[in-house]
Amino acid sequence: MSQSKQRIRLGAIVALTVGALTISTVVAPSAMAKPKNTVVVAIAGDINNFDPHTNQLIIYAYGVKFLVFSSLVKYDVEMNIQPDLATYSVNSDATVFTFKINPKAVFQDGKPVTAAAVISSLKRAAGTTKSIFTGRFKDVKSYASPAKGTVVITLKGPDAAFLASLTEISIVAPSNFGEVGSNPVGSGPYKFVSWQANKQIRFVRFNKYFGTPGGSKKIIERPMPDEQVALNALYSGDVDVIAGVSAATVKQLDASRAKVIRPKTSNSMSFVEFNSSGKLSDVRVRQALAYALDKASIKAITYGDGGSSTWSPLPESSWAYSRQNGYPYDLAKAKALLVAAGVSDLTFDLEIPAGYPEAESLARVWQQSLAEIGVTMNPHVTEISVWIDLYINRKYAVTWNVFNVPADPNGFFDIIMGAHFADDYKNQKAMDLVTKAKSLGKNAARAKVYAQLQKIMVDELPVMMIQSIPVASLTGKNVVGYRINPLGWALFSQAKISK
Repeated sequence: MSQSKQRIRLGAIVALTVGALTISTVVAPSAMAKPKNTVVVAIAGDINNFDPHTNQLIIYAYGVKFLVFSSLVKYDVEMNIQPDLATYSVNSDATVFTFKINPKAVFQDGKPVTAAAVISSLKRAAGTTKSIFTGRFKDVKSYASPAKGTVVITLKGPDAAFLASLTEISIVAPSNFGEVGSNPVGSGPYKFVSWQANKQIRFVRFNKYFGTPGGSKKIIERPMPDEQVALNALYSGDVDVIAGVSAATVKQLDASRAKVIRPKTSNSMSFVEFNSSGKLSDVRVRQALAYALDKASIKAITYGDGGSSTWSPLPESSWAYSRQNGYPYDLAKAKALLVAAGVSDLTFDLEIPAGYPEAESLARVWQQSLAEIGVTMNPHVTEISVWIDLYINRKYAVTWNVFNVPADPNGFFDIIMGAHFADDYKNQKAMDLVTKAKSLGKNAARAKVYAQLQKIMVDELPVMMIQSIPVASLTGKNVVGYRINPLGWALFSQAKISK
């Protein structure tokens, strides 16, 4: 499998890689008693790959990765880069990155986190055959440890996005390289205990963690793809947190029995990806499909008027956001473009991962409008494991997706667009702009380049943005310390049950 086929990142799906998330059978809440000093979290599906270098499902990121593993640096809840395993410094042209490792950091196998261990893990992320991060390290010139506890990474050229990219690179204990997929060992606040397929994942607080201790002694995650089942379990006290919920579930919440937790803003973007081949290779056809997208109705019906309709692939909160006029809902223009392209009787499937009712809802709205211009769109809902196979192997015509755009806008163009640039959308100008944006030192200069990229994305539509998603979690009234960030990451390492 080529590297271009391995990149994927889903935000809610990711509840949007390569480790498959399977939709589980529903576990009756009463079947498992809740232990004391334990936070029980309902997640949207099961996780069966625990390797942080090959699995970038968002549900895995917050459900396992940020509990078990540490990175050199991390995002705080406001999306600012902070030290994690190490303090850091960067030279003036962003070519030399120096990290000083916290001397208290210890892996969960009892061994210290050394410079050699960090470098070994970084090289694994860069070079493992199935790693989705290989591209992040292609410009690394060298790794060095000039002093005990110090790691120096030197790049071949400037890369203003490199530090932000390291927030996603977990440091795995070298002794664990061979078994990390099934029994992960890191240096994070919680230690992995066990996994029962489609039933639960268990963690226990790691008492030698170098940072703030975990809020609760134990964390149990239970796959509950049916939000109504999860909500009933929350009301009964069988679960304490529902990591991610739709606008419809939030709307029906009984506020006397549970509470809603939201971030200040949402970087979670709902969109459609085109495999720009066949009839869809004509940009006029893709534009026609965009003119037939009734975003106002989708916002009202699917997202309960939450979030913000947009055409730009970057969230409005981004320092690089550039407003794009896009394609107002206009069926006459849509028809005219199809006629101009000489396309009639267009039929395609819209791939949707199971467990995402909002995707099915917006598909019905779009389907109705498309029918009015003679286009047949068939929503095709599959289990996430099947959907991922279709996605990474490019076996789709059109797919819905959701991506949580990180603080540095390069994340979208690297992860989502990287696969398209290497496969169905070979736009050298856009690729050169992505490289140029990373090479510039000032955000103001980079924003001008990203403005050009956003215009290209909207004009040519390799992907079609729909809107930002209103991100929310639900917790019991007695849960404290739980937070959620703009990426939709459920941050429950500090969650606990108040007395």
